[in-house]
Amino acid sequence: MSRIPEETIQQVIAATDIVALVGRSVKLRKAGTNYLGLCPFHNERTPSFNVSPSRGTYHCFGCGAGGSAIRFVMEHDGMSFVEAVKRLADAAGIRVEEEVWDANAEAEAKQRSLLLRANREAAEWFHLLLMKHKLAAPAREYLKSRGISAEMAKRWQMGYAPQSTTFYREWMAQQKLPERVMVEAGIFIQPTEDENGQFSRPYARWRHRLMFPVRNDNGDVIAFSGRILDKDQKGGKYVNSPETPVFTKSRVLFGFDKSKRFISKADQAIICEGQIDMIMVFEAGLQNVVAGQGTAFTELHAKMLKRVCNEVVLCYDSDNAGREATEKAFRTLSPQGISVRVAELPQGEDPDSLIRKQGSDALRAIVADAHEFLEHQIRHLRASSKSNSTVERVRMAEQVAGAIGIFNGVAQRVAAVNKVAKLLEISEEQLNAMVKKAALEQKTDSKQPGAKDSASNPADEAKKLLASQHTTALQLCQMALSNSEVLHWLREADCEDMLREVPGTELLALLARSRYNPLDETSQLVFMSGLERYEEAAFAQLQARAGLPGGLVEAQQLLYVLEIVRLQNLIQGTRAKLRQPGQSFDQLDELQRKERELSAVLKECLDRAKPAPNSFSP
Repeated sequence: MSRIPEETIQQVIAATDIVALVGRSVKLRKAGTNYLGLCPFHNERTPSFNVSPSRGTYHCFGCGAGGSAIRFVMEHDGMSFVEAVKRLADAAGIRVEEEVWDANAEAEAKQRSLLLRANREAAEWFHLLLMKHKLAAPAREYLKSRGISAEMAKRWQMGYAPQSTTFYREWMAQQKLPERVMVEAGIFIQPTEDENGQFSRPYARWRHRLMFPVRNDNGDVIAFSGRILDKDQKGGKYVNSPETPVFTKSRVLFGFDKSKRFISKADQAIICEGQIDMIMVFEAGLQNVVAGQGTAFTELHAKMLKRVCNEVVLCYDSDNAGREATEKAFRTLSPQGISVRVAELPQGEDPDSLIRKQGSDALRAIVADAHEFLEHQIRHLRASSKSNSTVERVRMAEQVAGAIGIFNGVAQRVAAVNKVAKLLEISEEQLNAMVKKAALEQKTDSKQPGAKDSASNPADEAKKLLASQHTTALQLCQMALSNSEVLHWLREADCEDMLREVPGTELLALLARSRYNPLDETSQLVFMSGLERYEEAAFAQLQARAGLPGGLVEAQQLLYVLEIVRLQNLIQGTRAKLRQPGQSFDQLDELQRKERELSAVLKECLDRAKPAPNSFSP
């Protein structure tokens, strides 16, 4: 990974107004010297989200989220540390020059750059073929039949993948793209070995297909989706890129790079099933639209949307598969605090076909008239029901109860029960009992083997991390956080072996290897911004504790204690090896010599670690 110099990070943090930054997505009100608002990272009705302009930080007392302006951009916009710094630097007019940590990081950065280049140039080549080459005539005819003009194809950089892998290879040679990179980018497929242990040459993943480039939030091409052009063509209707170092399906929504500002402005996202549907809806003027990427709607997708809107309109096909996808999406979106409505398309229609037949106003009216999910579910159950008897209405209520149980907020559940009870003409008491039963069953199912754990709270993870640390290491870390003399001494001390070999010194190692300065608030923010959220929360909890007495002498005593632990562990390990059978005379002699040396060093450390007069005991 690339590294941005800490001096640049300090400039970025100093130049960023955190109140203005947070205020673009959170409604803040002044409260003394700070600002308060509703937390954007969890659902709440009473403001517990605090922004401190003097410290340049934010903190939520409800969910534990907190950090600097960089951390806010990372969490709110789903960016990496480097991407967040670059965004803030661009806004502040600060030039960012990246460094490289080490050889492994440099290789990783080069690989990512190569994959992005391969995807970018492949997108340009596919597009050129579509627009100019005679081989792509069937693709152009297909686009024409779907009402997609040349201008639209240019705006979305649609392309054509040729049938022949040889054609690909000629282009690769011109671009000087190695075959290995094409495989790593997912553009080529590496066949598995045959019975003789031999591998055939890689071949093109997409052949004779209409190509749609998939982009990340920054507009970089990171993957492709290829659609068949002939009904009898082998393979799936759509073939998507595999996951690569630059592409993770569960984190990408097609078209989000173009539509996110329209979604934010409308506070609503329209979700379609396929690329063409999404493009046609966008081009028809409903620009707050995205599409999934060939996978089920994920929690990460929901979080991406929650950052920019509070409502979603599901615009899926009206067949059974579309209804199943609608219910699954509701169960993913609703726990994130997103209101879900369902656009009820005419039977047999999708957004694209509806626009072509009836125009964009028809779809616009259906989206505007979209019903809340529960009402939609009841309408569908009633349409397929044979009667409106009490027994039938109770059966419908039992099916809807599970969906009501998905709501996190008490007020949401009360409102949903009230509405559904009226629609189905049953008592609220009866429906509440069904909801409780459904919630209990869902809770029991979630505890079954193989059920996924819910996302951990950073504050809880921080407590676990602190509990796993060696008590003496935590004391030394606590001193170094507030005492610049102790921290400077610690960095000069020869303690790398101890930090590497003693369990429970991970937080101390992070601090010792950093450029954190207790006297410089900006450097503290820089240090915190580069940590994982649970690590940042752990350090925040350490800082909040009462300061320990003593100074450099007491810190040295603590380090001696940790060195003693390291030596005791090494001696135990050496003695264990001595007891192992099958050792040669030379090996035993070497192990015994090592034990004597370690024991001598341990005795010296024990003498030095004797508490100084009036010092505290570790």
